[in-house]
Amino acid sequence: MEQSIDYWRQVIELSPWIVAVPFLVGFGIIVLNTLVGSSTKLVKTLSMVASIGGVVYGFIHSLMIFYALCKFPELGPWVKNVPYFTSASFTLTLGVLVDNLCAFMLIVVTSVSLLVQVYTHGYMREDPGYSRFYCYLSLFTASMLGLVVATNLFQMYFFWELVGVCSYFLIGFWWYKKSAAEACLKAFVINRIGDFGFLVGVLWFFAVTYNIWAGHPVLQFYDKGGFDIAGAIEKAYIAKQLDVQTLAFISMVMFMGPMAKSAQFLLHTWLPDAMEGPTPISALIHAATMVAAGVYLVARAYPIWQSPDGSPGGLGLGFVAFIGACTAFMAATIAMSQYDIKRVLAWSTVSQLGYMFVGLGAGAFTGGLFHLFNHAFFKAMLFLCSGAVIHGLAGEQDIRKMGGLKKSMPWTAGCFLIGTLSISGCPGLSGFFSKDEIIASATAMDPLLGVVMILTAGLTAFYMFRVYFMTFEGSYRGNAHPHESPPVMIAPLVVLAIPSIFSGYLGFNFSSLSSISFSGEHGKAFANAFGSFIYFKQPVFEGINGVVMLSSIGLAAAGFIIAYMMYVAGSIKWNQAIAESKSGFVQGLYQFSFNKWYFDNLYMGILQKGILPAFQTMWKLVDMLIVDNIVNGAGMLARGTGESLRYAQNGRGQYYALVIFGWVAGLTVLVFFLR
Repeated sequence: MEQSIDYWRQVIELSPWIVAVPFLVGFGIIVLNTLVGSSTKLVKTLSMVASIGGVVYGFIHSLMIFYALCKFPELGPWVKNVPYFTSASFTLTLGVLVDNLCAFMLIVVTSVSLLVQVYTHGYMREDPGYSRFYCYLSLFTASMLGLVVATNLFQMYFFWELVGVCSYFLIGFWWYKKSAAEACLKAFVINRIGDFGFLVGVLWFFAVTYNIWAGHPVLQFYDKGGFDIAGAIEKAYIAKQLDVQTLAFISMVMFMGPMAKSAQFLLHTWLPDAMEGPTPISALIHAATMVAAGVYLVARAYPIWQSPDGSPGGLGLGFVAFIGACTAFMAATIAMSQYDIKRVLAWSTVSQLGYMFVGLGAGAFTGGLFHLFNHAFFKAMLFLCSGAVIHGLAGEQDIRKMGGLKKSMPWTAGCFLIGTLSISGCPGLSGFFSKDEIIASATAMDPLLGVVMILTAGLTAFYMFRVYFMTFEGSYRGNAHPHESPPVMIAPLVVLAIPSIFSGYLGFNFSSLSSISFSGEHGKAFANAFGSFIYFKQPVFEGINGVVMLSSIGLAAAGFIIAYMMYVAGSIKWNQAIAESKSGFVQGLYQFSFNKWYFDNLYMGILQKGILPAFQTMWKLVDMLIVDNIVNGAGMLARGTGESLRYAQNGRGQYYALVIFGWVAGLTVLVFFLR
């Protein structure tokens, strides 16, 4: 037994290689492309094999860590820190933190990344940037894994920025397309706004807890001696260096980072435009990696959003739940009217991320992370299905030019239907279990919040079945020759379909069925495998609220029926009727949804009519009027002084004597009058 524990301890201690290997692969591909070139078949093959091999290693090692923590819980949390900057007053470190939350995220990131990279071989093999794309995928995956194993907020911010830079490269991969170049720039700028808030929040939190760290590594997520974030908050609160309001404001400012990275309300506009990147990276960014980073940050640094005494609730979590609810509802209403198949799924991702934040904000720590887990699989599958459709239609993305593809793409259609049912909350599939837990917790927190989330569940079912019916049912309306994708692209879809169906049962205990309450109250809570593994202080389990569950199922069923009546029974005439309606009210609602609540117009108006004119005014006032005149005046003064003094160096002795006597006479007169 002792030898077995030592073996699994060594497995955990080797966990830094999960991050290091993809980084080494990425840099190796860069060197290979530089020395040999990226167009040769050998280089392409080596790039693909090395990139996939690195993720395969990470996935296997992550599974071993998961097994080790399950079999020997005493092995976690394991922390290894290396000093990055040391001074007399504080120490910044880089390191690796391995615990249950980390192990869960490692499996999610590596599994989805692996399947996306396998799919990429079939989707991108004719692209001239094939090798470069695999390089970016490796660096992106490594950056995300580095964020997951971060031991402190400083290190997380470091990898947070690396993830943003890699996403900039991937979104703008086809840089020669104007739309792609603008999309990656938009993503970069909006994320910098959120990252600025994240950095200010970190510095503010460090300032108010500065004296607590006492020479220990600062901003740690876990420390056996209590010198971590939770301990620092508790100590600062007892010492009256931190109060409830200050911590709430810090958490709100810091939440700007997750708002941008996870595309939440007000900082969400970059995510749908990120669809300009190749479909594999759309699946990777929108499923389990970049957009999930914000959810992971809130979960990892959860004490910052709680009350200082560690109790649930408070302004911080309330703010998270409010932003999440606004995002979920807003994105669902926008997705109802979009025609680009990838953009509909992008808005769906925005909405589902809102669900996750509502779960965390409502105190359903397990529920929010459980939805992240389930969503990673079915959303990755949906995106890869959309890529298979686009591949089979020679690049077509408009669902109005699709239809009837179930006959020519049966595998893709079947997997897309599974994903649609799961995300819509169909009972028995993975999305149902986590979504119901979140909605029940939201209702317990605030009934109005619960109503918004139930309504959003109905909208989700409507717009997802709208996409499915317009794409795969009816008759084909396009001009291409539809065909199924090759096996290398279909295999990842089938693999992802399995957890899209069954992963929900990891967070469900069948004993809960015996205590369902239909009185509006939660039934008795029973432990489940996922909640027992993903812990925060103590595992959080949710009982079943029968009224909320039936309401959610009923609204989802209504969304399905309405979509069927409009796009199957109505042969899509309803869609055209609404879009071309003469009613001002109907047309106004449709345009409001189709134009994405006019956020892009609003931001561009503020930029063009507010920020840029103000910048130009300040530039003319400060730079041209003040700075330029100071510089020009200094130059003129220097030139005038030089012109005056050059006569003192003409080589004539009598002139020098005249100057000397002149200064003597002048100084004499000056001294006389001053006295």
